[in-house]
Amino acid sequence: MTMRAMAWLVLMLAAPSVLAASAAVREMAGILVHLEHYPTDAEKAKLKAIVDSKDSTAQERVLATAISNMKHKAVSDDVSKLKQVKDDAAASAEARELADIILGMRHMPSDSDKEKLGKLMK
Repeated sequence: MTMRAMAWLVLMLAAPSVLAASAAVREMAGILVHLEHYPTDAEKAKLKAIVDSKDSTAQERVLATAISNMKHKAVSDDVSKLKQVKDDAAASAEARELADIILGMRHMPSDSDKEKLGKLMK
């Protein structure tokens, strides 16, 4: 096998992990990037749709619930669940990143968090 063929094979095998985040993660990142103190009613409706969707992962449901419950920061009932997502090697890198951002938020995302969220929105 040539080097070019091997490189192509490696790229194809790695492609799923390189592709854009799930629609749910992109939606949550879009909400968080503009969040100020807590989500609006319209944003809560979008988050509820993620929680209720059969296509959402368990981690995405935890994240959507935590964002919906935010009041300046993650509420105590959600903190331990967010830490579980953050530490779950089976969770997507994007879900772990969102959990980490939510855990660190106070009132609104930091500039560095907004940069990370921008990448997750693509």
